[in-house]
Amino acid sequence: MDRESDSSGNPGEQKPGVSIASILGLSMFLGLIVGAGAGAAQILPVTLISALILYFNRDKIAASETPENGAQKSAKPAQGTYVWPELDQFTCAISAQPYQQTIAQLVQENGIDFENAASAQSHILRAHLIPDNSNPYDSDMVRVNINSHTVGYFDHQPARNFLDQLEEKGLSGQITICNAMITKSADAVGKKPNYGVRLDIELIK
Repeated sequence: MDRESDSSGNPGEQKPGVSIASILGLSMFLGLIVGAGAGAAQILPVTLISALILYFNRDKIAASETPENGAQKSAKPAQGTYVWPELDQFTCAISAQPYQQTIAQLVQENGIDFENAASAQSHILRAHLIPDNSNPYDSDMVRVNINSHTVGYFDHQPARNFLDQLEEKGLSGQITICNAMITKSADAVGKKPNYGVRLDIELIK
């Protein structure tokens, strides 16, 4: 395919397009399909017409298939993902009750030992804070992922405060990272342990 200059006049930029081989292959396929139903005499005309249509619309076809058009719009990963400063306070608790099984799996995978105080550092993992507007009833949501697993969400008001802080920093809609600590409540007789997740960020009210 020929290289063309982009709209700014910079040479060497290649516009999106479909290869000639792809156009010919698809046109022949369409011709054979039509020919099977309407007769062999229709194969060549249909193939030629299909090839011309595809050729003159190749740029539009390629543009419609770019990954950006199908990307999720609930969050925009930054080129250099912002990492929140380490405060070593872990004062921000999230709503993690529905994700007990997932957190228990993380505890096992990371060898977290709650009985050994000397291993407290192992309780600290990296969390991705993901603005999530996929809920039509509440667009002010922030999902928390650890090791690509969802472990909870901010409650409503903390989520609103956090999103305001992102906006103040020029990070609206972007995924950010902070340290997170997994906690475990004292076992009750006959009950499973209750896990929680606390984030090392300070929310400004």
